[in-house]
Amino acid sequence: MGFANKTGLGCGAGTPLKRRMRALVLAVCLLALAGIALFRARQADSSLLGAPLADSGRVASITALTRQTGDDCALLWNGAELPYDAETDAYCLPQPLNEEARGALTSSWGRVWLPADEWEGDWADDMSSSEVRQVYVSDGKRWCSLRVCLSGLPVLSVHTSHSEPAELNYEMRERNYGDVTLFWPEGNFRQQVLSSKVEWHWRGNASLLSQKKSYRLNLLDEAGQSNPLDFLGLGEDDGWILVNFSTDCTRTRDMAANLLWNELAADNESDPAGAVIQYVELYLDDEYMGVYGLCRPLGRKTLDLGANDVLYKWRLSNMMKPHEFDWMEEEQMMDYFGAIEISWPNEWRPGAWHILQPYVKSLYMAEEPVPWETVESLLDVENAVDVALFKQFTCAVDNALQSIYLLYRDDEGLIYRIPWDMNYTFGDCYDAFRDLDLTTFIVPDLELDALYAADPERTQALVAQRWQELRQSVFSLDHLKSVYSGLYKTLVQSGALTRDFALWGVNDAYQGWSENDTLAPVETMLFMQARLSYLDEYMQAYQPGDRSAYPSLPQ
Repeated sequence: MGFANKTGLGCGAGTPLKRRMRALVLAVCLLALAGIALFRARQADSSLLGAPLADSGRVASITALTRQTGDDCALLWNGAELPYDAETDAYCLPQPLNEEARGALTSSWGRVWLPADEWEGDWADDMSSSEVRQVYVSDGKRWCSLRVCLSGLPVLSVHTSHSEPAELNYEMRERNYGDVTLFWPEGNFRQQVLSSKVEWHWRGNASLLSQKKSYRLNLLDEAGQSNPLDFLGLGEDDGWILVNFSTDCTRTRDMAANLLWNELAADNESDPAGAVIQYVELYLDDEYMGVYGLCRPLGRKTLDLGANDVLYKWRLSNMMKPHEFDWMEEEQMMDYFGAIEISWPNEWRPGAWHILQPYVKSLYMAEEPVPWETVESLLDVENAVDVALFKQFTCAVDNALQSIYLLYRDDEGLIYRIPWDMNYTFGDCYDAFRDLDLTTFIVPDLELDALYAADPERTQALVAQRWQELRQSVFSLDHLKSVYSGLYKTLVQSGALTRDFALWGVNDAYQGWSENDTLAPVETMLFMQARLSYLDEYMQAYQPGDRSAYPSLPQ
């Protein structure tokens, strides 16, 4: 009884006080949390990219210290030194085009300060105009000023440590060794900055004569072995290509053609996907090199090749005679003097050239039409038609025979074609075609011609039906305008096109063995409108095109 009364009296007297104390403690905690949140919000409002924004007063106090040159001060983004151009004395800071700042700016010594009057507000205009902004670095005793331009594209930085002469594709060139770093703000944190050892060299054939070179990057680890990395979400690989776009005043044709082919391939199992390219800006040994396409080339991984599959890369329009395949077999050649090579397998395998021999003999060199069944036994007909129509749609004057991959699938015993290197498209051309009316020009296609020779009516029916299907989707003019304008808009808004034009000029990046004729965006669409109007009628009753503009092809 006594225990019950004592407990009852204690609870009755103590409960209001305890409740008030708990409420007071809770209120204090909430106020503290609100204060912390407010402090952090204000701190976020007064900083950008992890660096504080400096008002005029702060700038005055920083610049009152002892001034240093920026020679010994490097600007870092997410811990990696940003690409630097010695000519303009400016770092390049890549950021997303959606204006959402990402990453953290630091320096090799001192704290980074961003002058508020230059860094606050809308970035879009500064990106597109390639305006340069100031960055202050101070350790409390000294300060320096660094210059920064913003880019809306990923940026690739390469530094060379040493070079060695080497024979590459029957030419003496340099193999250059050093480091490569990719800056990609749109990636997740693990992929925003990727670094590797690298071997790089010039690549290509006609592009070797270009002032703006094309490059091959082979990623290496510290021991000099293969180091596959996933660049720009394109998949893991140790070999990458930098496409120079040097013959194209829009820097979009190769990109657009590859995008369209991959869209077509996505809807047809008979069409293997082609290479995928993403825009980057390149800095090589502290020198700005312009806009490039970072490309993961076709190979075993991208095409899911088996041990007995073979991938041929047909570079030039050389027409090999059937007996030459026997000679290449005997010599165990992987590359026929830069004209055609075996890309997979990556080491010699007996019989590889003998697979291609009947294909060339029957489809390219036959003096009489071969039966339809023979053509069907050598290639996939749906793929053959799609590639032929794709070449006509894009007006791929440089892809009649050259710049084509031939993929042999061992389990089917058939060859598939994949277009690549499509810079001379959509009305662009070189000397041999400058006097032709390309709106009515039919690009020769030897595989489709072989089908036509075997059965003209059947081929015409296949072509007419497939052309009509594709004109409602991938080949529509509206779709082409959307793809083309989207790519061009990205280059303009990112500021990359302004910087590339300032360095190379609109049409001066290529001065090689042939003059090239390149069309501006508006001219390109007018050309394509006229060409498609012609092709819509032509494809109703397809006939092989004239080959006289291609003297190296069988006439």
